[in-house]
Amino acid sequence: MKKIIISLCLFFILASLSINSYAKYMIEDIKIVANINIDGEIPKIEFINIENTNKKYNKYANRTHTITIEIRIKEKNIKEDNTKKNLKFLLDNTEFRPRTWKTSKRTSGEYIYYTIYLYEISGNGKLKLKIPEGSVVDMANQVNEETVFDTGILIDNIAPVVNYSQDKIEDGKVLAKMKVNEKIREVNAWNLSEEDTVLTKEFACNVLYPFNVTDLAGNSTNIDVKIDKATNIELKYGSISESPMNSVQYGTGLNEIVGSNAIKVNNKYKIEAMTLWWKGLEQDFIQTNCYINTYWGVGKQGRCYTYETRYSYGYNPGENQYATISNGTKINLEGKITLLLGGTGMNREGNRGIGGKAIPEEIAKQHLFGISSLNIKLKNESKYSIIYQAWVEGEGWLEPVSDGKETTFAHDKPIGAYRMSLIPKTEKHYLIDSWKKDVGTNNMK
Repeated sequence: MKKIIISLCLFFILASLSINSYAKYMIEDIKIVANINIDGEIPKIEFINIENTNKKYNKYANRTHTITIEIRIKEKNIKEDNTKKNLKFLLDNTEFRPRTWKTSKRTSGEYIYYTIYLYEISGNGKLKLKIPEGSVVDMANQVNEETVFDTGILIDNIAPVVNYSQDKIEDGKVLAKMKVNEKIREVNAWNLSEEDTVLTKEFACNVLYPFNVTDLAGNSTNIDVKIDKATNIELKYGSISESPMNSVQYGTGLNEIVGSNAIKVNNKYKIEAMTLWWKGLEQDFIQTNCYINTYWGVGKQGRCYTYETRYSYGYNPGENQYATISNGTKINLEGKITLLLGGTGMNREGNRGIGGKAIPEEIAKQHLFGISSLNIKLKNESKYSIIYQAWVEGEGWLEPVSDGKETTFAHDKPIGAYRMSLIPKTEKHYLIDSWKKDVGTNNMK
């Protein structure tokens, strides 16, 4: 019995050792057979930034502006990237192709960045960017969803339609009004309505000059601001040329060219006398100086055949001096007390002036004498400017000048025509820019 018990104990001990050895062997035999990275996110495309070279009105653009758009793709396991090839551009949900565009690409971390540059965008409508589904494919063959980005920019390549009018108001003034079919930009010294669609400005004197009305996208419509009903301030300037008629040609500041009638007959005719009259301003408000070239030269005077007045060779009334209705040579012209500079007969055969030699026939035929420079200024330049431009035979129009600057080609080469305008100082640059286009030409329109 004792042997049996001992035998059973030995059996259980051996069995226990056998089981423990087998279990240890199984644990040590486990091995890693694969390292699997599971990607559960589809490629994501995000809108980052947009810029417009139309800085002040950056919600509007036309073909002159550049639009820069930045997007990024969030996906670190990209298999295919066809973003650039698949880009679509929309105007009011209709696809179009910009005339010129380009992209740049860079990578930073798990992001890919695209910068898209759009130039010369034609057409009209709200600008959108579309990236179709499947433009980006990751290693798990997952694709991006279709994405449409609204840039918030309106592309507008249509010029505004402007309805211009002028209405008389109190004290002989005129209210100029421009009604526009869309929102427009502010204009210095003009009043813009709350709706940004109506411009108004008061005028006291008659003027004519070109003006641009510009919408928020930068499209412009050119119109003429023509004020011809104002009576608060009036201006009348004139010229007398040696011509068969020997009559005065007038202008009132509406771009009229005086002297043109004579040079159409013979472009050698010169202005021998100029007249100037104004109303609504002090009698010394407009101040004028001119240089007169005569046959008789220094120290000699001439006599106006028509008005029996005198003028001198050189600056009149004198160098650095100015004539006004208050202190200058005055004539009664059509019932108005008018300032006169120069005088008729400077090119007349046989004219001796006062104590000079008679002008020979051959010299008279060449029409070499007359007013060769103008210098006009205002007593007070806080509100108005005076602009003037001279035409010279063989040279065309000279540069327009203003407010006390002398205009001359040469003191021995008189002018054949000129024009003048009294204009609000705020509008001065419009007229000067317009007259500059005629420099060197013979345009008499």
